[in-house]
Amino acid sequence: MGGAAGHGRAPAARAVPQERATSRRRVPGSGGMGTVRDGGGVARGFLALLLVALLVIETQCKNDTEPLITSNRRIISKRDVYCQEDEYNLDTQCCKKCRSGFVKNVSCPTDVTKHCAPCQKGKEFMDHPNDLDECFRCKWCDSHFGLEFVKNCTPEEDTQCACAKNHFCSTTGCDTCLPCTICESGVIEEQCTAASDTVCGTKVPTDPATLGLIIAGVVLLSILSIIAGAIVWYKRRKQKDLTINDPGNGVYQGEHVDIPLIVEDVDLSRYIPGIVAEMTLKEVKTFVRHRNVSEPDIDQSIQDFPGDTSEQKIRLFRVWYQSHGMKGAYKTLIRSLRELKMCAVADKIEKKLKAAISSSREGGQSCNPDTEQSSQEGGNSYSESAELSKASAASLEETLHRVT
Repeated sequence: MGGAAGHGRAPAARAVPQERATSRRRVPGSGGMGTVRDGGGVARGFLALLLVALLVIETQCKNDTEPLITSNRRIISKRDVYCQEDEYNLDTQCCKKCRSGFVKNVSCPTDVTKHCAPCQKGKEFMDHPNDLDECFRCKWCDSHFGLEFVKNCTPEEDTQCACAKNHFCSTTGCDTCLPCTICESGVIEEQCTAASDTVCGTKVPTDPATLGLIIAGVVLLSILSIIAGAIVWYKRRKQKDLTINDPGNGVYQGEHVDIPLIVEDVDLSRYIPGIVAEMTLKEVKTFVRHRNVSEPDIDQSIQDFPGDTSEQKIRLFRVWYQSHGMKGAYKTLIRSLRELKMCAVADKIEKKLKAAISSSREGGQSCNPDTEQSSQEGGNSYSESAELSKASAASLEETLHRVT
């Protein structure tokens, strides 16, 4: 029976369908219930993941290129903005410039009759078309400095000053006039004018001994003049060895601090209110004392405007500026503020002056720095030579006086 039974099981095993045997396989330990899918399902799943990954990469590339396209469009749009001569560009928008005597009262004027405010008559002025929001303060002709009024300030033009009687100034537009020289010898070769000092003469002695000394003195003076000229030439040549680091940034390496170059000698008189606005009254007093302004002048400036801190600061600064003069005033101001540890104030004033001067140049008030520097170097050489010659002449005159 056993053999019959075994003979009966073998055909049953061969009777299993072929498709079912190849499509499924039993998993050990599953009790015959678990199955594993074929290789075709795994391939389809991998293909779906690959498509998702490609879609993510394409989206990321699109996001990265959109800002570049937008940036390029902005650059192109900025280049396409062209403003008229009486307009200026502000963030790709053409704004109207205010005419002389007016400044803007909105960030971007479009109607000069509504968006430009007039300067205060007798106190402020603006002498060129501009995009500024503040007028310049009018100049004051101070009699303490030998000045008198020629023409009062208007909204379109600054005050015009001139030297008072018996005073002179050798440069145009100066803020201080000097008293005319009184000739002690009583001999006047040229009278004092508003542009030149008195030229005094000397009484020529007639005895031979004195004439010989005079001739010797003239020869000695000529030799000293040649030596003085050589010294000045040597100093000028030595100054050429001074370095200017990074000309693109315009920074002059001074003895102690770095002072940015705006121009050689900028006239600070019209910018005084804006300068002192960045300083407290205490800081202005500290600065003018540092620049050797006398205490009586400081007290007088305070007493002239009791309770008005703004005018007190303006007067104190003007007293220093008029005594110093325009030449080198900007460099002295910035350097002194940094020496007094007022670096933040110096930076603000420097930034403010750069903006104001840039606007003035656009209005037709620019100058040629190369020409100005050349003329100043020639003037400096002449003044140094003249001082040495004057000292030599004084020494010679004293010697002749002792002999006579």
